[in-house]
Amino acid sequence: MDTNILLENGTNELEILEFMLDDNCYGINVAKISEIIPYQPVTPVPNAHPSIEGIFMPRGTMITAINLKNCLQRGSQDDKGLFIITNFNKLDIAFHVDSVAGIHRISWRDIIKPNATVNNADAGVSTGIV
Repeated sequence: MDTNILLENGTNELEILEFMLDDNCYGINVAKISEIIPYQPVTPVPNAHPSIEGIFMPRGTMITAINLKNCLQRGSQDDKGLFIITNFNKLDIAFHVDSVAGIHRISWRDIIKPNATVNNADAGVSTGIV
């Protein structure tokens, strides 16, 4: 598959990594992902937001781990699964997920902008729904 075409202007497509939290499916733009690694223990951060699971240092780089189940109010995360390591705004962030289902190439036309009940301007957790 030619992934360079996704970086060209005018293709209007992107690749989404589908991941699971319990029986729910979510997705993240593949262009934001640096790697996927098995879960590893993290060091808790005192006085951190409840959705911050902790920090860890794979390959000598400090990364903040986000408990997505807590963040999305889907219960508590156990000590297994995967970390999807991403880079947003020059910050390395690991999202703790249960599993990865695959990669899908989709058109931006197929993405429906969420309404205020799904995503409010303050939270900014969702770009769209496929």
